[in-house]
Amino acid sequence: MKAVLSTNPRSGLGLLSIGLPIVMFIILSVAAPQFFTTTNVGNISNQITALLIVALGQLIVALIGGIDISVGSVVSLTSVIIVAVDPALAIPLALVAGVAVGLANGIGVVIAGVHPLIMTLATMTFVQGLALLFQTGAGGTVPPYIGAIASGQIAGIPTSLIWSIVAVAVVAFLLYRTRFGLRLFAIGANAHSVELSGVRTKLPRIMCYILCSTSGVVAGVYLTGRVFSADPTMGQSFSLDSVTAIALGGVQLAGGSGSVLGAVLGTLTLGLITNGMNLLGISPFYRGALTGILLVGAISLQRRKAIGI
Repeated sequence: MKAVLSTNPRSGLGLLSIGLPIVMFIILSVAAPQFFTTTNVGNISNQITALLIVALGQLIVALIGGIDISVGSVVSLTSVIIVAVDPALAIPLALVAGVAVGLANGIGVVIAGVHPLIMTLATMTFVQGLALLFQTGAGGTVPPYIGAIASGQIAGIPTSLIWSIVAVAVVAFLLYRTRFGLRLFAIGANAHSVELSGVRTKLPRIMCYILCSTSGVVAGVYLTGRVFSADPTMGQSFSLDSVTAIALGGVQLAGGSGSVLGAVLGTLTLGLITNGMNLLGISPFYRGALTGILLVGAISLQRRKAIGI
């Protein structure tokens, strides 16, 4: 039986993407009695929200056959910008920086023809260095309003869950209810055919990179507010983790196939792995190795021979 099964081939959902979080859920339910506590469920929500936001941005880029490994550095840069500027300008300036990074990535890939992996690797290095120029270590004063919107509860609902729901709703609407979203699936499936049909593809592809970087800004705002401290290395793990999350969710890295639900399931899988390791007392250093193994495994099971464009 193929590892990727779906009633809608465009979604990419299959045995791996659906079954893995269920298996993790069952294992943790048996092995860790504290798994079902209210506190732990809240911890899982808090842990996966930032990654989910970034993974949704990575999904948008992956649908056109691209990849953005600079998004983690955008998270870090956002964090230090928040504590380095006037509180009233913190979020607007972070958004401007994120859009600038995404625009540079988009122009480099789409106009200059640089491979997305190389382009975003270069951008990642530059942006990470810029973040370290702003601040060399953790600390800084986070504006109270950012802390308020990223922690606590609203009407009894954890703010982390609200952030996740809003992010999922926005991206789902963009992909499934707009011409832009439908165009992304077509470009990812066969960009040449789309161009022959008279449809412009350059601007939508550039917009994908801008939206991905913007997701890094949103995740950076949330994460900085939740920990109430800035850190120039805060986003280091998000680049690899976001790619792993969407790959586990059945998103084809060659483009044209993937879903918001898949990104959610892949993110949940990684969140359950992290939470399970904490509950079972397993060293967190093993998580990086396991993430790499999962990424290789998920990509090797994908249908297409070509990964990326």
